[in-house]
Amino acid sequence: MSGHRALAVAGLLAVLTTSPASAQEDEGRGVVVFAQGGGFSPLTHLDDLGSTDFRTGYNVGGGVAYQVNRYVAVRGNFTFARAEARYTGAGAINDIAGTKFNRFLYDADVQLRYPLKGGAAPYVFVGGGAVTVKQDVTPDQPSFTKGAGKVGVGLSYRIPRSNVGLYVEGAGWLYTWDRNGFDKTQFDTTWSGGISYRFGR
Repeated sequence: MSGHRALAVAGLLAVLTTSPASAQEDEGRGVVVFAQGGGFSPLTHLDDLGSTDFRTGYNVGGGVAYQVNRYVAVRGNFTFARAEARYTGAGAINDIAGTKFNRFLYDADVQLRYPLKGGAAPYVFVGGGAVTVKQDVTPDQPSFTKGAGKVGVGLSYRIPRSNVGLYVEGAGWLYTWDRNGFDKTQFDTTWSGGISYRFGR
């Protein structure tokens, strides 16, 4: 009898120790929606002299993702950002200084994550899409759209026993600005905090 009890206890311990691991392996599969907001800052100048750039602005955005497994997700993203152009050089001010510009950034990316114990998961992502730029208060000025590459890093945290997650991430978009008398490659960055909800297990 004692042998059967020992076997039963061993079996129970095996179930208790392996079930969470199995559940953790399946964790993350499903559709995820998310929303975020934070800062926006182009890191490059519009001119070779380094006299025209943008002040730090803000961004809001969100998207939807499909989590293939606990390591890989495919995401579709939309971000709205606004920042004011400025001129820091000597001499006459240029035409766009003091003008706010809106950017509409839409893209898809592949997210590679590495879940850790406790619900945290650092991740990286790479993708591409387009950036549409428009002056904020000048309806007579046409917008322009350019293809853009995207890279970034982040850290997510799933609230225990919940489908709700929190995350912070930084992203960068690389594209060409060839309007307003400039022709330069731009690198725009966002840093954001957000919330997500996963449908499914």
